[in-house]
Amino acid sequence: MDVYLKQCTDYTNAEEVLLPLLEKYKDLFSKNDRVLVKPNMLSPNHVGSGITTNPKIVEIVLKFLLSLGTKPFVGDSPATGNAISVAKANGVYEICKELDIPIVELDDPVEVDGENFRGFKVSRKVLEADKIVNIAKLKTHVQMIMTLAVKNTFGCIVGKEKSAWHFRAKTNTNFANVLIDIHNIVNPTLNIIDGIEGMEGNGPANGKKKKFNVIGISESAYALDHAIIKSLKIKEKYVYIIKEAARRNLIPDYNLISNWNAPGIKLPLTTPIFETVTNITRVFERVPKINKDKCVECKICESRCPAEAINIDNDKYIDYSKCIRCYVCHEVCPQDAIKLVRKIF
Repeated sequence: MDVYLKQCTDYTNAEEVLLPLLEKYKDLFSKNDRVLVKPNMLSPNHVGSGITTNPKIVEIVLKFLLSLGTKPFVGDSPATGNAISVAKANGVYEICKELDIPIVELDDPVEVDGENFRGFKVSRKVLEADKIVNIAKLKTHVQMIMTLAVKNTFGCIVGKEKSAWHFRAKTNTNFANVLIDIHNIVNPTLNIIDGIEGMEGNGPANGKKKKFNVIGISESAYALDHAIIKSLKIKEKYVYIIKEAARRNLIPDYNLISNWNAPGIKLPLTTPIFETVTNITRVFERVPKINKDKCVECKICESRCPAEAINIDNDKYIDYSKCIRCYVCHEVCPQDAIKLVRKIF
């Protein structure tokens, strides 16, 4: 199993870096394959935000797939907005229009069971695709610490079912195993990480944009994610998905081919400090707090809260007795009006 991490400092140079890597995997695809290209299309943000997969990366992948005679289509189920609105905001729509590539909402649920959890509502469009190319973004994540290739397939769960799984999982470890189960069901043919620009701090949407200067690719998302965090010198025990994937023996032995000069990275405030959860970490937990001056009362956080802990019409806004610390509200807030603060319980 090979993992490639190649230095790339600008999207104008992305084709000369990514295309030779894609050519190494051309035999994975056959003529007339219906190939779902699954970028990170979290929410409607402009191309320079560092939040969603850059359209240049999507364009390179689509042109490569077309050259092989496959029939690609782009799809996602965004946390806010819909696939078309996000694609129009981040530039993917114009690319697809020029190449005559369909953009689809990953809806029409089919109930599928995972190894540890049952009843995942995965889009039929995912399950009926012949092949899947998973194009993730290199970002931090306030709940999972990092969001990379494995986490990106969570977008194959339809609509608000994603929020529901936060509530059902309850703990970060359980949620990591939810994500792993979903990834194994989706089982992408090829995984790519757009890390030329990404996010550090309190990502995946309200952190600080960061240039990481890398493009990654592998058949195994587990190997790719593992190689990324090792290169960034992040301890495996901090990244829930990697820790659980290792426990489940899902990270294969791999050969790393890299010329990447990995920079430092600022992790989320929610990064665990201790080997195990202690009374101290329970007492001094980070919780979401709504800044009333920045809040425009769009109520997206209220509608997405899996625990129904938010009521924008109530002066207190958040009922902390219900809050499960999943930070979905922080993730989906388009105004960066939700901060993570220490609260003593």
